[in-house]
Amino acid sequence: MLPRRHFVRSYETIVVLDAGLEEEPIEQEVNAIEQIITSHSSGEMVDTERWGNRKLSYEMNDKRQGYYTLFRFNSEPDVLDELTRAFKLNENVLRHIIKRVKQHQVANQIEADKQKTEGKES
Repeated sequence: MLPRRHFVRSYETIVVLDAGLEEEPIEQEVNAIEQIITSHSSGEMVDTERWGNRKLSYEMNDKRQGYYTLFRFNSEPDVLDELTRAFKLNENVLRHIIKRVKQHQVANQIEADKQKTEGKES
């Protein structure tokens, strides 16, 4: 049997946290997620976007709002299992999704986001 080869790939993860949390616990949750990603030798954070509180499409765990955060990172696939496990065990995480993206898509999206931000400031 051949050994499994792992390649560093690009991912995006959107995490919806309980909007009822204060600012400090939200910051701790975001830092904990980033720590899981970067604790692996191949884990590298590319970008973290805090979208803030938004109305949920439907009620989850008797909550009508969630605090959305987008994480863009590069890592080997094995970090995904650890992230998923951490999300499922954390009561403050209402929902999450992890998506593999092509590296050039990540760079293009970050550039587009920067241009949008610069356009709003002008």
